[in-house]
Amino acid sequence: MNKIYLLLVVLTITTMLSLNANAGDSSLIAFGKAKKDQFYAAVSAQTATPTFPALYVYNTKEQQFLTKEEAETYLGELDQNPLWQELLKNWVKDSRQFQTSNATLSSAVPTLKLDREYLIYYDNLPAPMLEQFKLMEPNLVEKDNKLKSILSTLDSSRSYSTYQ
Repeated sequence: MNKIYLLLVVLTITTMLSLNANAGDSSLIAFGKAKKDQFYAAVSAQTATPTFPALYVYNTKEQQFLTKEEAETYLGELDQNPLWQELLKNWVKDSRQFQTSNATLSSAVPTLKLDREYLIYYDNLPAPMLEQFKLMEPNLVEKDNKLKSILSTLDSSRSYSTYQ
C-alpha cells in the first residue's frame, strides 16, 4: 500500500512539474528596458522611438516582420472580442522600417528564443504608468491584461514584452 501511495505522489509531482514547465514555456516573457533597446538596435538602423503601446510580429522562418495588415490578420483570428479587435487596430504598428535576421536578433538579445514560427514583441508600459494613463483611456489596463493573457497562451509564437 505504501508503494502505491508513493507512486501516486511521484506521478502527481511529475505531472505538476511538467505542467509548470510547459506553462512557463508558453508565457509572455518580460525583458526590460536594456534588452528593449538591444532589440530595436538589431531590427532598425534608425533610432527607434516607438509610440506606446506597440505590437510587432516577426516571422522566424521568413526572417522578416509581418506588415501591420498581416499582423492584424494573424492576431485577429485569436479572439473576436471587440476590445481585442480595437486593441489590434491601435496597437499593431507598422514595421516596414524593421529588417533583421535570426542570427542578428540572437546575437543582440541572446535571451530571445526563435524556436517557433513567430516572435511577438509587445512594447508596453510598466503597470504604474498604465494606471496614470487610465484617465485618458479608461480601458487601457483591461486591454493590456487581455493582450498579455492571449499572448501567454499561443503555441505558434514566442511572446515577449518590455515590462510585466
